[in-house]
Amino acid sequence: MSADLQRILKASQPLTLSGVPAGFLPWLAADLARAAHGTGQGGRAVVIAADEAAMRALAETAPIFAPDVEVLTLPAWDCLPYDRSSPALRVMAERMATLHLLQAPRKGPQLLIVTANAAAQRLVTPFRVRQLTRRLAEGERVERGALERLLTANGYQRTDAVHDAGEYAVRGSIVDLYPAGEPNPIRLDFFGDEIETMRRFDPADQRTTGPAEAFTLMPASEALIDEDSVKR
Repeated sequence: MSADLQRILKASQPLTLSGVPAGFLPWLAADLARAAHGTGQGGRAVVIAADEAAMRALAETAPIFAPDVEVLTLPAWDCLPYDRSSPALRVMAERMATLHLLQAPRKGPQLLIVTANAAAQRLVTPFRVRQLTRRLAEGERVERGALERLLTANGYQRTDAVHDAGEYAVRGSIVDLYPAGEPNPIRLDFFGDEIETMRRFDPADQRTTGPAEAFTLMPASEALIDEDSVKR
């Protein structure tokens, strides 16, 4: 198998792999990710799945065979072009989180799984992703009005209670938000303009589950209507 992997990685022309059983694909994808990382050039393996169901199945199965491989998913928008409905906040938040992680330094093998539609869709530029991210931590001074404006400008929707990625809620000195790329929403408790505490909470019952560390606040949407985008 190692000789075949090296032949694939060193191929000067595209190769077509066929006849791979569905149950063996997670194992093969993980081996390709390890081999790409082992070249010393910081490579990653990219798998284009037929649809989102195939992408989810591969993303959930690959870590079982290769817990050392970081698995990233990039779904396509769940709406048609020129549709009246916008993409779901969950989908856009997942896409932005993946685009951010693709720019972060890698410590080990990485496997990117995208759908065929996502591979053919235009993406936000890496510079734009870096431009719109901000690091938040306990003890940092942030004016709450400015934070609300930042969340709105980055595509977050204000709700009465936070349940899904891309939402935020404000109750007095407390700001709940579900950042893109985070497994759980985060509750910020302000003392004046200072973030006094940060805690994670369960969106089902809104109860805190434990302390939260510093996190990167990323946009929840790829279609941000600001002054620059309006001009373009």
